[in-house]
Amino acid sequence: MGDDRRQELTDQFAELAEYLNRQLHTGRLDEWEGLDMTIPQIKTLVLLEQVGPLRMGNIALSLGRALSATTTVIDRLVEKELVDRVSDPSDRRVVVCKLTDAGEKAIQRFWRIGRERIDLLADLMDEEQLEAVVRAMELIRWAEDELQRTFASIQSSVKEGPPKA
Repeated sequence: MGDDRRQELTDQFAELAEYLNRQLHTGRLDEWEGLDMTIPQIKTLVLLEQVGPLRMGNIALSLGRALSATTTVIDRLVEKELVDRVSDPSDRRVVVCKLTDAGEKAIQRFWRIGRERIDLLADLMDEEQLEAVVRAMELIRWAEDELQRTFASIQSSVKEGPPKA
């Protein structure tokens, strides 16, 4: 495949992904508003869901925010009873933030936004079309997993520093 054709397909893929993202989410803005959370709050919940309990400094570092801004976000999430601050069992001086049951339900609700629309889309396709879409989405998932592994490998090598002579 030539470079021009590959770029054309990449552009078409990006355009379709952006279109689907907009269609699946903008039509559900009322549900997003119903979550009553800011984007930094949602990003923090997503991080805690994906990684598990974290120290405040690790949350700030992972999200690229100042510690003071992260503390404010966590304070609001604690007020909403979505996050708990607990002592680290190995060092009681250290505070760890973790999702509460309500926080886990909130993040599940966040991920479900758009599910009804996906179900409606699936209903419009016959079995063969739906199988083709699922195969394509599995390829996208595979590529994303590969990309994440690559990023993780780069990050770990950066943290370790250059090889020692």
